Amino acid sequence: MTDPVLDAFRRREYPDVPEVHFDSASYGLIPRVTVEAVTSLTARRNRPGGIPDPEPGAALRRARGAAARLLGADPAEISLVPNTTFGLHIGVALVAAGPPGVVVVSQGEFPANVLPWLALRDRGFEVRVVPLAGDVPDEARLMREARSEEVRAVSVSAVQYASGFRVDLGRLGRACGEGGTLLVVDAIQALGTVPLRPAELGVDVLATGAQKWLLGPWGAGFAWVAPRHRTRIPPPVVSWLSVEGGGGYSTRDGYALEFLGDGRRFEPATLGVQDYLGMAESLEALLDLGVDRIRAHQQSLQGRVSAWARGRGVKIVGPSHPDARAGILSLALEDAPGAQRALAGAGIRAAVREGWLRLAPHLYVGEGEVERALAVLDGVVSGS
Repeated sequence: MTDPVLDAFRRREYPDVPEVHFDSASYGLIPRVTVEAVTSLTARRNRPGGIPDPEPGAALRRARGAAARLLGADPAEISLVPNTTFGLHIGVALVAAGPPGVVVVSQGEFPANVLPWLALRDRGFEVRVVPLAGDVPDEARLMREARSEEVRAVSVSAVQYASGFRVDLGRLGRACGEGGTLLVVDAIQALGTVPLRPAELGVDVLATGAQKWLLGPWGAGFAWVAPRHRTRIPPPVVSWLSVEGGGGYSTRDGYALEFLGDGRRFEPATLGVQDYLGMAESLEALLDLGVDRIRAHQQSLQGRVSAWARGRGVKIVGPSHPDARAGILSLALEDAPGAQRALAGAGIRAAVREGWLRLAPHLYVGEGEVERALAVLDGVVSGS
């Protein structure tokens, strides 16, 4: 059953999309309202008078406010960062500020959530990679590691980029709390598809870019740091706007390295104001629709794909229960690259990750477009 609210949103915000986009896990399509806001701000830089001085700051505050609403947090807890990697480095800095120990990650993680930790090995840290349980993270093993005295941190993706498996952050957060272990979360494949409240889940640091399921521009993202850690973390980058009086444009009284007390202490400068304005527009649009509404739509689409896969004997990667995944559904086809090419030939964009065909439709994909994709995949599976 189609959702009339989402149908109206698609007609208004995506009137001229030339292909069917099943690749939101790579990048999302930007709503028209966001394109217009970013274009307007950029064009007005060249006009007489330029951009009024208060406007860039207002755009950044708006972005922090929208991110805070999404996380159920306070805007003062939000740090605007250019990408997930930058935000994860806040978590790395928190761990590196303490004594050496073990950092635990899962096999199959996206490299951005592993490579920054590997850099700590030169400082005496061990990075322990937990093998997969089948095609997905071994949650039982991760929770055992989280309770170990030698483990300083567990770093996971809330949703795995290839399998689409959704980690139970509530259980993992409780295990980390029991062991006094830090929990760092890459949330880029989760936010915009499932609710996520880091303070309620025992998360210590969360990071995301906005270019995927949040439908924002490249170069915009945010991080959340549990308030109890904020002043304990040395900012990975020292910015002229991350300190008290940083925007005063006066150096006659000298220079003082006194970091701000809120999330801005971790922000680089100068931020791409147009990107964060775009992020704010897209987040506000998603919040107005409601993540629960978007989630129900995605589950409906995935249900159609799952039913097709069962009927054709095609393996669905990871657990079949919808609560154990977010927006990604991956299929183990005999020739996933060939299936990707067949879809592309029919004007449907999908991806191949870890040898699986990854389908990642968002709110701009309807039931008819899913049926169109499944008709193509029918031909691939039957060899016709």
